Amino acid sequence: MNEEKHLDFTLNEIDNLIDENNTRINIIRNNYTIPIDDRVEIENKLQRKNELLSTCRKKPYFSRIDFKTNDETDICYIGKNGVINSDNKVVVVDWRAPISSVYYDSNIGKTSYTVNDDIVEGELLLKRQYDIQDSKLVSYYDVDIVSNDDILKQYLNVNSDNRLKNIVSTIQSEQNEIIRMPINKNIIVQGVAGSGKTTVALHRIAYLAYNNKDYINSNQYMIIGPNKFFINYISSVLPELDVDDVKQFDFIDFTKYILNEDFNYTELPDNESTYYKTSLKFKRIIDKYINFLDQTIIPDKDLEMYNFKILDKNIIQKTYNDIKNDFDSLSLKVNKSIILLEKIIKNKSENIIVAANDYIDKKFISANENDKKILKKQREAIKKEIQNNCHNLLKKYFNYVNENISSLYKKMFKNINNYYEDNINLNLKNLNYSDLTGLLYLYYKINGNNKYQLYRHIVIDEAQDYNEFTFYVLNLLFKNASFSIFGDLAQSIYPYRSIENWDILSNKIMNINILYLSKSYRTSIEIMNEANKINRYLNLNEAIPVIRHGKIPEYYKINNNEFILNKLLELKDKYKSIAIISKNNDDSIDIYNYLKDKININIINNDSNEYTGGICSLTSSLSKGLEFDAVIINKCDDNIFNISDRTDMKLLYVSMTRALHELIITYKNKLVEVLK
Repeated sequence: MNEEKHLDFTLNEIDNLIDENNTRINIIRNNYTIPIDDRVEIENKLQRKNELLSTCRKKPYFSRIDFKTNDETDICYIGKNGVINSDNKVVVVDWRAPISSVYYDSNIGKTSYTVNDDIVEGELLLKRQYDIQDSKLVSYYDVDIVSNDDILKQYLNVNSDNRLKNIVSTIQSEQNEIIRMPINKNIIVQGVAGSGKTTVALHRIAYLAYNNKDYINSNQYMIIGPNKFFINYISSVLPELDVDDVKQFDFIDFTKYILNEDFNYTELPDNESTYYKTSLKFKRIIDKYINFLDQTIIPDKDLEMYNFKILDKNIIQKTYNDIKNDFDSLSLKVNKSIILLEKIIKNKSENIIVAANDYIDKKFISANENDKKILKKQREAIKKEIQNNCHNLLKKYFNYVNENISSLYKKMFKNINNYYEDNINLNLKNLNYSDLTGLLYLYYKINGNNKYQLYRHIVIDEAQDYNEFTFYVLNLLFKNASFSIFGDLAQSIYPYRSIENWDILSNKIMNINILYLSKSYRTSIEIMNEANKINRYLNLNEAIPVIRHGKIPEYYKINNNEFILNKLLELKDKYKSIAIISKNNDDSIDIYNYLKDKININIINNDSNEYTGGICSLTSSLSKGLEFDAVIINKCDDNIFNISDRTDMKLLYVSMTRALHELIITYKNKLVEVLK
C-alpha cells in the first residue's frame, strides 16, 4: 500500500468511527430507560471523542516506524492521538505508547523499548516523517534521527501561537527521556531558555495520564505556574493532548484553593524579610506558634449547653494532654480527643441526662409560661446532644481549629517576638507573596493533608522562583504525589525568594533526580548567541542554540518612542505576536500610553488573564515563560539594567530570549555594557 492510499484508508477509518459515535449519540438521546444525567455524561464523552477524531483527521499521524522482532515486522503510524477501529485494531499508534519511544530515541538498526519493565528487542528498519496538512499528504522523508531535519526546521520557523501544540511530532531524545520518566520518580529539569521546559512539562502529564489511566484519573494531576496569564497561555494545550480536568493554578490561587479562603493580597517589593519567610528558618517560628496553640487550644471553661455543665474542663484538658504529640496536625489531635471525650460522655450519658433534667426542673419552678416553653425546648436539645455523645458541641468547643488560617497567621505576627530570636524585622501589614508559603504550612499544621492525598503527580513550572520552604511544604501537602519540577537558575529574577541551587532540594527536601535540557529550540542561533553574553558574564552555563539561523539582533539608540511605533508598523504584517518588553512597570505603561491611540496594542500586567496575539507591552518579569515572534526591548540602558546587579542581568536575559525570529534592542543614552 503506497502512502497516499494508506492516508485515505486512515481517513476512512476515522470517518467510520465518527459516524458510529454519532449513531450511538442518537440512540442514547432516545433511550429514556437511562437516567438523564447518565445520558448526558455518555453523550458528552462521545462528543469529546468525535472532537478529537475531527482534529486528528486533519493530521492523523506524523511518522511511521517499521520495527522487526524475530520474524514479525510491526508497521506503526504514530500520531498525536491513538485511533482504534471498531474491530479493535490499532490504526494510529498514540505517541505516548511504549513502542513510540523507538521513533524518538532510536537510530536505524538494533534497538529496544520497554513495556512494563520488560525489554522488547528488535531492529528498526525504517523511520519516516510526514507533512500532512488538512488531510492531504504534502511530503514525507526517511530519516535516521528526529533532530536536525527539515521538519524540525519547519516547526521552529512557525509563528508562536502554534508552537506549544505541535511538539509531539518533533520531541527530541533528551526531551522524550524526561517525558517518559516513571510516575514514581521525582525529577528536577534544569532547562535553558527555549529548551521546551513548559511543553515538556505538559506532555509529561499527557504521557503519564495515558499510561496510568487505569488507576489514576486526570483530576489527580496538578500544574502550578508563575501567574494567571501564564496558566491561561497553556490552558488549551492539555485538552488537545486528550487530557482534561487537570488542576491548574498560579501560586496565589493555589494557596487560596488550599486554604479555601479568598484573602486580600498586596504586591510588595522583596527584601530580607521575604528571604526569611521563604526559608526553613520561618518554619521554626510557625512550629513554635503551633506549640503555643497546642497548649492553649482548650478554652478556660467547661463544656456547657444552656449554662448546664456537661463535662468539666479539667477532664477535657487531661484527655487532650494524655494524647501523644505525634500527630501531623492539631486537627488530628483534636479529633482523637473528641472520640475519647465522646466515649466518656457515652458512659455517663444516663447520669448526665438525669442531672440535666434536675437542672431544667429547678429553673422551671420560677419560670413564666413563655420561659417554660423555652426550657422544654432546651431540655430536648440537651437530651438529643447527649444522646449524640455531644459530637457537635465538642467540635465547636476547641479553639483555633475552626478559625480562618489567615486570621491565625495575622495573630501570630501580633506577638511575633515570642517565637523567634533572629535579628531581623518581621512584620505584617498586609498579606503578600512572601506570606503564601507560611500560610500553607500553618494550614498543614492545623488541618493536615487528608484532603490532598488523592493527588498523584504535581508539575511545577518556573520553579526557580520558589525557595526551599515552599518545596518543603508542597512535599508535605502532597504526601502521595511525585513531582516534576521545571526551572532555569539563569532566570531566577527574585533574589530574596529564589532557590540558589537545585541540590538544596535533593539534600533537604526529597529524593530527586536532576536532569538537564541544554539546547535552545526557541530562538535563532543569532539571538541566542547574543543572549549568551549574559550567561558568560554571570558564569552560568550557556544555552546551545540549534538548527535555525535568522536575523542578527539589531541595536538602536533612539531619542523618542516614534522609532518604536515605526518599527511596529513595519513588523505587524509580518508576525502574529510582537512584544515590547520593559524592565519596569512604569516604562511598560508609558510606552503603552504613547502607542495605544496610534496602533492596536494590549498591555499585560499582573491582572491580565489572556493574550491572543498581536502587539503587547509587558515587563521582563511577566514575560518569563512566554514567547513572541518579535521582541523590542525598551530602554536597554546601563542605568536601567545595572550590570552589577545579577537580578537585572537575568531580567535582561529573560527579555532577550522571548524572541523567536527577531530581536530589536533600543536604548536612550548608553547601552548596557554587557551587550557591547
